Amino acid sequence: MPGKKRIVTITGATGFVGRATVARLLEEKNVQVRCMLRPGSDRSALAALSGSLSYCEGDITRPDTLEAAFDGSWGVINLAGYREFWARDRQHFYTINQQGAENVFRACLAVGVDKVVQVSTPLAYGVPKKLPFNESSAPGPHPSDYGRSKHLGDNAGWSLYKESGLPLTIVYLAAVIGAGDDKATMEVRRAVEKKLPALVGADTTYTYLYRGDAAEAITRALLAPDSVGQRFLIGDQRATTREYFNIIGDLADVPIPRANIPERWLLPTARAMEWVARRTGKRPVIPLDVIKTTAAGSLLFSAEKSKRKLKLQYTPLQEALAESVAEIQQESG
Repeated sequence: MPGKKRIVTITGATGFVGRATVARLLEEKNVQVRCMLRPGSDRSALAALSGSLSYCEGDITRPDTLEAAFDGSWGVINLAGYREFWARDRQHFYTINQQGAENVFRACLAVGVDKVVQVSTPLAYGVPKKLPFNESSAPGPHPSDYGRSKHLGDNAGWSLYKESGLPLTIVYLAAVIGAGDDKATMEVRRAVEKKLPALVGADTTYTYLYRGDAAEAITRALLAPDSVGQRFLIGDQRATTREYFNIIGDLADVPIPRANIPERWLLPTARAMEWVARRTGKRPVIPLDVIKTTAAGSLLFSAEKSKRKLKLQYTPLQEALAESVAEIQQESG
């Protein structure tokens, strides 16, 4: 029917990238955004974005809830996942990032969704032999359960794409920066609050991505007519760990430690902290998987395909960090 809006259902809509993606999709006149939430989830942040959002209940770890949630959807964006480097029970990574993703894919097939966008991470490629890697590179060893579990979830999707025609697209988001992040992973808050005792892996280079660019990439991958069966590595703002924190220091006018602690020195301490954390349930200051990931060295990939096919232009890292720093400073008065 001409003029009828296409329903796009988003899992993980209340998350850091999820909220930005909802806001971006609301700009599309021919899209009706449906947010899938677990029972009892707080809708206030989403409701503040628009009164036109619709909602459904579902849980990616409960496959019996998903078909009803996705019924009538033209597209599904799977942003639900465990974005961390520590869990008291390591199986938690695989329950959500691997089995949960497969549950989503199978439900999408069952109800006949036209487009499925799986949101992943370059860490799903592990540490490929040749850097910078690209979308067709073979994955290497995975230093973290986060990266390994995302890789396995993505692979489940590709198997269903090949065997059953799942209309799958995967976007691999670099480390996302911007206001609204309640995770400790990116360490912006600790730096602004002068709680960094030293740097770890100061000369290791990573790739960063502004939150708004992440939402734009997901939206373009969803709406592009020829994106099914495609992978897109997203992000091109590279910086060493020292450069990253120096930008934060300049923006916040706070000192950044000059000392760098080699990962091999920290591994015994991180293992001891891990042992204690599993017994107390409290996240360690230095998660072991963070040290193992840093020790694996720079993780560099090419974003040329995303620039060429999705016409993406990336926001400078300094602008992304400025937004994050400003929010933290405003909160602290």
